[in-house]
Amino acid sequence: MTVMRITQCDGQFLVSLNAQEASRLMDACAMVVLAADSVPVATLPREMAILLGDLFEGLRAPASCAASGEQAPEA
Repeated sequence: MTVMRITQCDGQFLVSLNAQEASRLMDACAMVVLAADSVPVATLPREMAILLGDLFEGLRAPASCAASGEQAPEA
């Protein structure tokens, strides 16, 4: 069941995903990055590459909190 919600708040768009949707989104993003890297003539626009890089970089913070015994905030 899809429960994805997109909300606008204070000029930002907030996306709420269940665990399965988040996993699928991350898989899709990884596939886009890998596909762009594997085809020399196909490159992502700079803004997209930065966004995807930031997305993967952002995943590291909750993992380090969980490793130190702290709980990541729930969405």
